[in-house]
Amino acid sequence: MNIAIRPLGRGRFAASLGQRLLCKSKTPFSTAARILQAEGVPDDTPITMSHEGSSAVAMWSTVSEAAGKIVHETDEEGPKLKRYRSMSNQMPRQRVRHDARTPNMKREAPRAGQVPIQLSFFQPHLFGDHAPH
Repeated sequence: MNIAIRPLGRGRFAASLGQRLLCKSKTPFSTAARILQAEGVPDDTPITMSHEGSSAVAMWSTVSEAAGKIVHETDEEGPKLKRYRSMSNQMPRQRVRHDARTPNMKREAPRAGQVPIQLSFFQPHLFGDHAPH
């Protein structure tokens, strides 16, 4: 099973299986493997990746191995394969302050004297006699 990729720009690639577009991703091989895995392709199925128009195999793995990895790249280290974690595990827990949860919390709009007035420099007629020259 060969995944063909083509560049989309800005580090993103389109990954296709035959004529079927599987994904658009910065990590097309791993993302395509996760899609195939979710669709029920057996984990031990071998998959390869090549660039569109080339017969050279750029990467090879099994569905489960590729689905479990992600390429992480930094300026200091360069690209490295790391363990994939789904977004639900990476999302930070949101903390809500107690007063934000209070339904009857009183909110007042600022009074006119408390709001600073900003004059636009693009509308010189607002300055009257004090317009900058």
